[in-house]
Amino acid sequence: MKLFTPRTPSPTGSAPATPERAQATLEEISARLDKLERVVTDLKQNIDLIPAIVRKLYLDGVALPAPYDLLSERFGYLSQNEEDGLLLALFKRIGPTDRRFVEIGCGMNGGNSGFFAAECGWSGLMVDAKSASIDKVTVRFKGHPVRTAKQRVTREGVNELLDKFGFTGEIDLLSIDIDGMDYWVWEAVSACSPRVVAIEYNWLFGAERAVTIPYSSEFDLSAIGNRGYRGASLAALAHLGRTKGYRLVATERVNAFFLRNDLAPAIREIEVARGYRAPLNITRGKDVFEKIAKAGLPLVDVISGRSGTIAELAPQL
Repeated sequence: MKLFTPRTPSPTGSAPATPERAQATLEEISARLDKLERVVTDLKQNIDLIPAIVRKLYLDGVALPAPYDLLSERFGYLSQNEEDGLLLALFKRIGPTDRRFVEIGCGMNGGNSGFFAAECGWSGLMVDAKSASIDKVTVRFKGHPVRTAKQRVTREGVNELLDKFGFTGEIDLLSIDIDGMDYWVWEAVSACSPRVVAIEYNWLFGAERAVTIPYSSEFDLSAIGNRGYRGASLAALAHLGRTKGYRLVATERVNAFFLRNDLAPAIREIEVARGYRAPLNITRGKDVFEKIAKAGLPLVDVISGRSGTIAELAPQL
């Protein structure tokens, strides 16, 4: 006897399944997911602004010591860690000049300069080594006076880059966030004189050690196998800032903010110990030097200028 399995009829009016229809369905689902992602992103942005609104309500008019007077005005609109509000508070105090910026390592959102470009009419240069980031910011800031460049920035090429795009002389803001050679690139900058410098520091290196990873024009964080082995400590950047005529005036969890010494003497320098923000997972901070030592990776003590493994630098560190 032949068994017969009845076929479930298709809903009335529905078209038979075809590869073309399946593709169309997938495209529709993808479009809906993209829309949902945008809604979630907008919602998160609004939620993230709530602490800033609360600070404004409670701290408005309250006399605060440095750096809390600046920190009380921080918020994150396009930035990741409330750098937008902190930088805006700083420029409210010193005043902008020609409203020009250079963002080295702009990422997908324009980095620390995105808010100034999108909301304040600033002009500038956004640079990143990743094509996806440059494609994104080129679309995001279309219609704004922003130029973009896909380039790996090195200490050998940074001044040529600034000269090529016309960002020489005094500019308002230089921001550096390249997950590796930040210290060395800032050290090399001479073609422009930024009034404010925002630069990422490695909080895993702690508050006491003035160290950075050695220079390499081909450094690739993803190839190291240790994400803690990148950038420079806050103490190292503070030391570099002093040699270049800048003082540390504020920090947040991963960025340090420097003001050129000839500007706004009322905005006082802060000590590294006051500015350092401990990692959210303090265990990672305790383990990073042990892992670096175990891997035999070198560091540079910027005070002495010596380079070597942690064991070799032990007297300095």
